[in-house]
Amino acid sequence: MAELTEISGKVRQYMKEHEEEFLGQFRHLHQHPELSFQEHETTAYIKKKLEGWGIEILDIGLETGVVGLLKGGKEGPCIALRADIDALPVLEESTSEYPSQNKGVMHACGHDTHMASLLGAAQILAEFRDELNGSVKFLFQPAEEINLGAKKMMELNCLENPKVDAIFGMHNSPEIPVGTVAVKNGPLMAAVDRIIFTIKGHGGHGGIPQRNVDPIVAAAAIIQATQTVVSRNVSPIDSAVISICNVKAGEGTTNNVTPDEVKMYGTVRTYRKEVQAMIDRRLHEITESISTAYGCEGTLEYLYELAVTDNNPILYDIAHAAVCDTGAEPVDPIPSTGGEDFSVFTSQSDVPGFFYWLGVRNPDKDCVYSWHSPHFKADEPAIAIGAGTYAMSVFEAVDALAKK
Repeated sequence: MAELTEISGKVRQYMKEHEEEFLGQFRHLHQHPELSFQEHETTAYIKKKLEGWGIEILDIGLETGVVGLLKGGKEGPCIALRADIDALPVLEESTSEYPSQNKGVMHACGHDTHMASLLGAAQILAEFRDELNGSVKFLFQPAEEINLGAKKMMELNCLENPKVDAIFGMHNSPEIPVGTVAVKNGPLMAAVDRIIFTIKGHGGHGGIPQRNVDPIVAAAAIIQATQTVVSRNVSPIDSAVISICNVKAGEGTTNNVTPDEVKMYGTVRTYRKEVQAMIDRRLHEITESISTAYGCEGTLEYLYELAVTDNNPILYDIAHAAVCDTGAEPVDPIPSTGGEDFSVFTSQSDVPGFFYWLGVRNPDKDCVYSWHSPHFKADEPAIAIGAGTYAMSVFEAVDALAKK
């Protein structure tokens, strides 16, 4: 393989010369968003592009989503690159010049930037395949928004045949400016857990409370007590979030009937397994003891949905170098309590992974809105940077892993 400095120079030049082509793909994808597990047109578009660059499409049993394989000039490590492809049920209200043509559906989380970046990387890597001592798997993953796509791909053994040695992923960030890429050593995004409380009492007339066992009062006490877990059980050095976001009790607007049952739904976000396990234990204790004290029966379902997106330290130098290779500026970000199902690929395998944030913020172009906003918009120069970062991640990783 040619020297990395020589390859990075070629990649940077290719990024410049083909930027309009990258942007054409980005604009098409933005105009044709599809919901989770409904990404049929998106899948067909991606397959056509990959096949046009001589990339093999692997049939692993996906109905939507694509796995492509590019073999380099020589044998070597296999590096996976992942992008999510689904959109959200959001009516677009952005200032984009090429808005969604699918009314009520929008790439409001910027997955079009991820797809376009990975397509650009596939184009770059196909162009320089003879200089690659290894292979690349392109994972275009469906259904990230409902946390099921990565699990589906892992069930279908997407990291096998050939076996992947490292995986890289990327998500845009409207919090950091275009021209920068966040490169974090260690946890970048939180583990995501779902909590469901059920408090059962004995309902009756609201004006005769002494005859009832009121689950609402018990639920209120549980809500208050859960907030003490972070403040009094989690170390100030750690970070955690417990939010009860949905409370259901009674029917309609009835104001004088105590219900039999209260259901509450919430989320827990953590970065360390020890903290996660402690919160699980404490919430069970709080639910059961308070419910008993109020004469109710209380249960908690604690569901582990997504593991922490934890960047592997052996890939940090590789990732940092890849960003610099593109001419972008690497930045050290503050971790997010948002979750990412990219973590499924690493938590359910022994494959080391690294996840970037791609800066897309530009106030001059109205690119300032948060994910899932109907006004969300990404600044277009980010696409070439994302493509180059993906591509150079492969070259840097193949070189480093081969030496080890």
